[in-house]
Amino acid sequence: MIHTPSDSPFYSKRRISSMTALSKALNISPIELLNLANRADHMYRLASTITKPDGSTRQTWDAYAPLKKVQRNIRRNILDYVVYPAYLTGSLKGCDYKTNATLHAGSTIVINEDITRFFPSTSDTIVHNIWQHFFGFDNEVAECLTKLTTRQGELPQGAITSSFLANLAFWKDEPALQASFRARGIIYSRYVDDIAVSSVNFLDKPAKTNVIASIYGMLSRHGYQPKRAKHEIRTSGQRMEVTKLSVNSKPGLSSAKQSQIRSAVHHLEQAILRGEIIEFDKGPYAQTLGLVHLLARFHPGKAKKLKQRLLALKSAGRTNMYP
Repeated sequence: MIHTPSDSPFYSKRRISSMTALSKALNISPIELLNLANRADHMYRLASTITKPDGSTRQTWDAYAPLKKVQRNIRRNILDYVVYPAYLTGSLKGCDYKTNATLHAGSTIVINEDITRFFPSTSDTIVHNIWQHFFGFDNEVAECLTKLTTRQGELPQGAITSSFLANLAFWKDEPALQASFRARGIIYSRYVDDIAVSSVNFLDKPAKTNVIASIYGMLSRHGYQPKRAKHEIRTSGQRMEVTKLSVNSKPGLSSAKQSQIRSAVHHLEQAILRGEIIEFDKGPYAQTLGLVHLLARFHPGKAKKLKQRLLALKSAGRTNMYP
């Protein structure tokens, strides 16, 4: 995905104006395409159910092979030609939660908001609007694509096409909201369902109230609700976080997360001292190495020492296995 200085996302290819053109773009016959679209609701398996800290659950879905193949072609031949503005950072090539947090580094105030049940709340009506009015596709084409990219009237989290469509959920209102904030020296970003707003300048109570009301208004107009429990306002006298990274200066992991990583390395060292057999290509060692690599993205000096300790364990373990 390419980013643009523009406030608005846009589609850089010619619009698809017929089912014949759509079937050609997706490399499938028109009859097969319509048949698949009409069966798409029942062509998913539940990939996982995750219980969140607040007790709510998140379900992710995986499309079966015929539908997944078409969704992959939708992504490659249509969605990959959307050009996104820099304030959208979720599930896009070259962007991640660190990119999102970096936009807010060095601020004096950060406001965080979360969208309740974002993917299930992204209805087939919203998705159809994206296909017809954002992309400018013919209505019949938009209806077919909506069936191919939704499940039982909702955007299925985990499907190949879902994160791209999620970025376009507010395509009509979000650019104006972001521009109005920017004109006041306020930075706006959205990482999928996490919205962050920050400023290097002091915001008085009326200004903060206006910012929050503007965000909630946009959500409400599109049928979404904010997750009030996740609403948070932090100032520079406190630890400020965006997508779980500190933004008081440059983005970094919390002290608790760093401590967890150091502890994981220590536990491995103790396990080997006790004579436990450790596999180095999977299990706790591989997981801990992954955590150290995460640490290296934000605190390379601290990570270097921990990685050396892990490599020493691996070297010693292999020596013991092959004396």
